[in-house]
Amino acid sequence: MKYAVWFVRLLFAAWMLPAGLNHFVPLFPQPLGNEPLSKELFLALFDSHLFDLVKTVELLAGLAALTGVYLPLALVLCMPVSFCVWYWDTPLQGWGSRSSIYGWAVLLSNIFLCLAYLPSYRSLFALRTTPKWPFQRAESGT
Repeated sequence: MKYAVWFVRLLFAAWMLPAGLNHFVPLFPQPLGNEPLSKELFLALFDSHLFDLVKTVELLAGLAALTGVYLPLALVLCMPVSFCVWYWDTPLQGWGSRSSIYGWAVLLSNIFLCLAYLPSYRSLFALRTTPKWPFQRAESGT
């Protein structure tokens, strides 16, 4: 299973790094979409400057997947972006389109990696917790 996680991490990084970097350093033409709704969504994101945020998240998620630094956090932050990529590629571009394959690949890779790092999220789902402030000393018994 360890090798499957590494393989998916490398694929995820190979997708996210160039996709995020392409916005800031043009590497290839940005796809605008073939369908009217996908074009409208792209233009709305671009005109509202949310596309800058999306590409920044993609770039950071790709770097985290490649290096492993803060990867569980980056995967959670990237989940809305992965879902939007899937939505743009699959329902808006067409369920039978070639881009639908990429949308499914990004979303399923992100879900798979989140599940692989599930132990990192366990403390988030604790029923009862007590707050611990940073730099707080442990209380002594006296």
